Amino acid sequence: MDFRLSPEEEAFRREVRAFLEREWPPRAATLPDGSRIDAPPPITPGYMPSRADELKLGAKGWLAVSWPVEYGGGGKPFIYQMIVDEELAYHNIPASEGMGRTIVAPTLLAYGTERQKQEFLPRLAKGEITFCLGYTEPEAGSDLASLRTRAVAEGDEYVISGSKIYTSGADASEYCWLLARTDPEAAKHRGLSLFMVPMDSPGVTVRPLANMLGVAWFNEVFFEDVRVSRLNLVGGENQGWQIVTTALSAERFSLYHCRSQFRLLQTVVEYARRVKKGGRPLFGSAAVRQKLAQLAIEFEVARLLSYRAGLMRSRGQPLTYESAMVKMFNTELSQRLYNVAIDMLGLYGGLLPDSARTVLGGAVGHGYLDAVQATIGAGASEVQRDIIARRALDMPRG
Repeated sequence: MDFRLSPEEEAFRREVRAFLEREWPPRAATLPDGSRIDAPPPITPGYMPSRADELKLGAKGWLAVSWPVEYGGGGKPFIYQMIVDEELAYHNIPASEGMGRTIVAPTLLAYGTERQKQEFLPRLAKGEITFCLGYTEPEAGSDLASLRTRAVAEGDEYVISGSKIYTSGADASEYCWLLARTDPEAAKHRGLSLFMVPMDSPGVTVRPLANMLGVAWFNEVFFEDVRVSRLNLVGGENQGWQIVTTALSAERFSLYHCRSQFRLLQTVVEYARRVKKGGRPLFGSAAVRQKLAQLAIEFEVARLLSYRAGLMRSRGQPLTYESAMVKMFNTELSQRLYNVAIDMLGLYGGLLPDSARTVLGGAVGHGYLDAVQATIGAGASEVQRDIIARRALDMPRG
């Protein structure tokens, strides 16, 4: 595979970068001696998009660069969307992580009816609507196929009853991308169906849950006899597992981007050059340089894994274990980065953005805590290893 960009693609990257740097300039953060440094803002917990940011980027056409023109997209090759997403992640703009466009849209393009594509995709392309994911349940956890939320067909509707947990952004989303059981007698993987549920439907209740950062972007969502039109069933009845595996592949590839952490690595390198310990810069230590060099190498590996998956997707090739590799490597690399950064910053590393003596805008302490959930969401690292073992290495089930 040739990962080099064409002159046209490089020009497009420069255009995107110039716009983002103008609209979202770097923030000055404090070093221990009181001097200032450009640093990324703390990564937004939960990867939830700002509506204002979504609308701004939607107006540029950059939320749907590679979608078909007839559905509000730009009709360009997928590499152009990867360029946009890389730059958004690098500038820590949470619109880069909109679940509607990175998970819902590619799945609708593959499985949705023409009516669903016409109704939802142009609004997603403009940043006008957002989705939350109704997958995880209190008793199911990572075993998604064991979910208990029921959807019972009644005429032209389904009646949905059950609950979901850890539903990011449910309090601010217009729709829930909901997986529910439609055939309780079928094998657990075969009796599931996927719905787009309006969050303002009677019977939907959202309760916030605070995470270890004290941020309530997780939610519990309860569905009490919620009626949903059959028109909002995605794909055929009892075809939900097949569809969701496609959606999970898109999620693992699109949401767990290494580029935002790479920005922090650059900032930590500059910190090591400027901050002294024992009378000399931290960068003067061979051990520090070796750790940072190792991280730089691993970020290059992460970038190439992402480009490999992106180029396969642009060619219409199915992603099986490739997206699992991207997700697992990127999220575990993120934890390694924050472990090194915490060690370098010492006691300053644990300070959060609202602390009086915080350095680097609190991005290190914030990211250190936030990186925990990334190795769990969309399938824990153990799940990704199982996918790689079975699909890439053809190993038997243990």
